[in-house]
Amino acid sequence: MTTQTDPGHWQVIATTAQLDLPRPLLPVTLRGKPYVLFRDDAGALGLIGRHCPHRGADLCYGRLEDNGLRCPFHGWHFDRTGQCVEQPAEPEGSKMFTQIKVPMIPVEEINGEIRALVPEDAQ
Repeated sequence: MTTQTDPGHWQVIATTAQLDLPRPLLPVTLRGKPYVLFRDDAGALGLIGRHCPHRGADLCYGRLEDNGLRCPFHGWHFDRTGQCVEQPAEPEGSKMFTQIKVPMIPVEEINGEIRALVPEDAQ
């Protein structure tokens, strides 16, 4: 449901059944841009940019773990908001990961449909 404060409109991108798998992860193209839809350990949905900002690895091949998605290339770990929460190769105590985020689109699940809030200015 779109309200006056929503900066876009809701669009169906998948069904609940499509994520009802042992590995709940699905590639999604929205307005020509690649995303990955996944369900985290707590059952919450995330729709984040499909490519890791480090080397462009496809996060559709990532590992679902620790309430997020881990890049298959160097192990950068992203939560469902697109925020990087871990960079394994960085020195101990490094906080560089706090500066890294991939695009995120809000999603909701209603009556077996998964919907994304598509920004009005999305091309």
